[in-house]
Amino acid sequence: EIKKESFLKIMRSRLIRDCRENVLDSKETLLIRYWPFVDEFPEMIRKNQLRICAREFLRHPLDFLFLLDEVIRIFEEIKSDERDHRSLWLNTSSALELDEKDLYFGEDFYGKESLEVWKIIEKVGERVSIFGNKTTSFDALLRLVAVEIVAESISHNLLVVFNDLGDKATAWFRAHIYHKEGVMSHEELVYRLAFSFNGEEPDKEKTNKVIQEVVDLFIEAGEMKY
Repeated sequence: EIKKESFLKIMRSRLIRDCRENVLDSKETLLIRYWPFVDEFPEMIRKNQLRICAREFLRHPLDFLFLLDEVIRIFEEIKSDERDHRSLWLNTSSALELDEKDLYFGEDFYGKESLEVWKIIEKVGERVSIFGNKTTSFDALLRLVAVEIVAESISHNLLVVFNDLGDKATAWFRAHIYHKEGVMSHEELVYRLAFSFNGEEPDKEKTNKVIQEVVDLFIEAGEMKY
């Protein structure tokens, strides 16, 4: 139900709708606008990994030692995949004749913290609080889940829009739709970690609130004029 709500909101959002309707410059805008986040995301995962491991070791040292190898494996796998996805985003951009310089300077995002895309970076990249409960492992992990939901939704909506550009240009979209048989998606893996560290039964309302906050930030960024 959480995923369905997110998918519907993203499907109806301005930038995704414009891409589906082939509005002038919408596809280029999509790739330029979200690039700062795509570019930063692997590093956000690395920082989350370090701080979550430190926090959970301090909270539950013995239990966490049993999970440590598995937690590191999951984070390393996700981080590696996101680096690959960053490269795939560049391939899609190249198919639209946008090079990396165009992505970095296309809308002059860098250095303008007030712009909506930086709100996503700040929220998803927010430092996990090792001491106290300002930003918990649970919240940080659910924000990563939200990013996966957004990526999958964009992919389902726009794969057909980019299909004419060829397989190389659509690889980013396909990577978020099709998963190897018997292999858990990033979304499910991170959900499992989040609920394990939370130590409570999953609460739909609490979970949905954290996820929708991030989804709404992506939508807000897409509503900006271009």
